[in-house]
Amino acid sequence: MTEPIRGLNREVIPSHTAVFNTGDPGDAAYVIESGCVEVLAGPPEAPRRVAVLAQGAMFGEVGLLDRQPRSATVRTLVPTTLVRIDRAHVDELLTRTDPVIQYLLRLLLERYRSSSAAAIADPTALPGAATAATPQTDLHAAAVRTLSLAHDLTDALNSDQLTLYYQPLVSLQDGRRVGYEALMRWRHPGLGLVSPDEFIGLAEKTGIIRRIGQWGLRRAAQDWQQLRAAHPEGTPLFVSVNLSAPEMCSPGIVAQIHACLEHYGMPMTALRIELTETTVVNNMEAVIDSINRLRAWGAGVALDDFGTGYAGLDYLQNMAFSSIKIDRTFVQHMHSSNRSFHIIQSALELSRRLGIHSVAEGIEDAQTAQALAALGCDIGQGYYFSRPLPLAEIVN
Repeated sequence: MTEPIRGLNREVIPSHTAVFNTGDPGDAAYVIESGCVEVLAGPPEAPRRVAVLAQGAMFGEVGLLDRQPRSATVRTLVPTTLVRIDRAHVDELLTRTDPVIQYLLRLLLERYRSSSAAAIADPTALPGAATAATPQTDLHAAAVRTLSLAHDLTDALNSDQLTLYYQPLVSLQDGRRVGYEALMRWRHPGLGLVSPDEFIGLAEKTGIIRRIGQWGLRRAAQDWQQLRAAHPEGTPLFVSVNLSAPEMCSPGIVAQIHACLEHYGMPMTALRIELTETTVVNNMEAVIDSINRLRAWGAGVALDDFGTGYAGLDYLQNMAFSSIKIDRTFVQHMHSSNRSFHIIQSALELSRRLGIHSVAEGIEDAQTAQALAALGCDIGQGYYFSRPLPLAEIVN
């Protein structure tokens, strides 16, 4: 009998029944809720008991994680209730894990397999554990790259490997260029151009994100005068800079931003801070305080990637955002998906009712730009208008 229990399954197994046999696929792990089981190893014709497990014990987890066949048989001794943990549930959690952690886990599992095989003298377990599967090779490469990038990221800050590109932000009502988003790029001396999606996440995990954020803010403020000079006189211009929630929680962050802009002669009213919706905010009160103080100084704060996270409406209710940025995944499907179109339409109506600006990113053609303008979107961004450009190209 099987019944669901908090997203898992509970199974009631009669006494003296095999839960799984040696050689079966490792597609689940089990926790004993009641009853007990025996673990049998050795050849099928002469198995021997190597362990007895009772309430609260877990078994089958190694085969579940390393995807190797079962190296032992597990059989109930009395009627036993098991909570089953399926592979899909574990895989979902593992995909969110850093590749270094995944790789270390695989190594530990292989060593456990080898040592267990030797301990129970099971010759069938060792070859399976010693054969490296393709995912293992991929994980090794990902782990090595991650460790290498983590080491090199500090050097990148000190050796001028980071740079800013600027992607224009355009008014959808009259086509004027009203601002730029500062986008970070890393030209690694050995690996070439490293995607921000790769190294920004790494910077957050290693704690160097604050230094990178400060560098990006300083460079954008330093570039402001040249960006302003290349813009038509008498028209407003702003620069958007991405900061993470941990940066916004930093003590004195607003004072640091103000001092930086003042040093380079950039007015606070020309700054927009973008905070990603999908970022987990552990210290909501500190972020709210920082946003309120920035708004009081005249800076704008945008909720980036709106619609992709779980807390967007909660953020809008509790934080004084000046604009929302509708994520490109909705924009790029607005003509082929009614759901995407209605989500955009609702987001734009919400922004109007809240009295904040709207920005749509990922615009790649005139049809999309015109449709968003017709819906009342204020600002557009995307390759239809311009790719991200180095400062020199904008100035020239």
